[in-house]
Formats: sequence, structure tokens, C-alpha cells
Amino acid sequence: MLLVDFVLLSIIVGLLRKGSLKKIGEIPIRKLELIFLSLIIRYLPLFLKGSLKEYVVQYILVVSFISYGLLLYSLLSNWHLKPLRIVTLGVLLNFLAIIANGGKMPVSLLAVDFAGLGDFKQDLFNPLYPYHVAMMPKTRFKIFGDIFPLPKPYPNPKVFSLGDVLMGIGVFSLIQEAMLKKKSASDKISRRKLKRNL
Repeated sequence: MLLVDFVLLSIIVGLLRKGSLKKIGEIPIRKLELIFLSLIIRYLPLFLKGSLKEYVVQYILVVSFISYGLLLYSLLSNWHLKPLRIVTLGVLLNFLAIIANGGKMPVSLLAVDFAGLGDFKQDLFNPLYPYHVAMMPKTRFKIFGDIFPLPKPYPNPKVFSLGDVLMGIGVFSLIQEAMLKKKSASDKISRRKLKRNL
């Protein structure tokens, strides 16, 4: 996932800028449990086998709708965090492409070839693969699908969407703001009082 790359990049940049890794855990994110639940629902089909997997994939549109619905609700609950507004827009664009195409993200075959991911093609034509589908002439909202290739020498070649980019930018900004956030005046006063009492 491109988002994971953005997270790692942001942490590295934050550390180079002498930011605090500890402050990431202090980001006031609401409904965090719903974000994790949405991810569990979204990626659960990947671990299913046999007839159970076939059944779930048959209703992948419903699974995607529930997963993204929870995620969007969680993100909207965090509107006070400006970087997450960008993430929300990215999720919304991906959600639109996925829901409009039967619950699966459409992927450009040209982008797959350019990225050197030929082995990935078989998944795009596999009806039991729950996450992506090959982009065809009848595909809706192609512009929001996975149409951008990232080939070698990038260490982890991939194809990604406009929504992925927006999500990455939002998460990058959120982590940077958190890691480089200076202590407020009230925090400093509280620490001084604590030291005096000690």
C-alpha cells in the first residue's frame, strides 16, 4: 500500500527534523476503534478459504460499503484534524471507484505493465480476488482507479490511485505536525510546578 510508504517516509523525515516519535501516539484521533474495525472487515476476505471465501466475494460490494462507510464516519468524526480532511477526500475518491465497479478497485493494465507487475495480472482477472479488477471499457470512474505506475528503481513497485496520493499526503502532514509540535505554554508551566513540588 502506498499509504504505508508515506507513513514510513513521514516518520523518517520527522526524525531527521528532530521531531519526537512519541508524539505520534498523542494525536487526538477519535473513533480509532472504528478505523481498525473497517480495516479488519476490508481485509478479512484475504484470509478466508474455500466456499466461505467464495460466499464473501460474492457480496464484496456489501463488504466494501460497510468497511468504507465505517472508515468515512470515523474520519468525519476527526474533522478537527485538518490533515485528515485530505485523507477523507482520498478515501472518498477510492470509495467512489470501488462502489461504482462492484466493490473492487479498477486497475489499469498499462500501469501494471509499466510498473513491471506482470504477475499481478492474473489476480485482476480472477473472480475470487476480492480487491482489484482489470480496467475495461465499461469501467466507471476510471480517473479514480489505480492508473499511476511506480516502477523500479523504487524498491516496492506498485500502481496507485489519486485517492491513494491524497491519503498519503494527509497522513504525511498529520505525522509531521504531531512529531514537530512544540509544547504549549500550559504544558511547560505544569512541568515547572511538578519539578518544584518534587
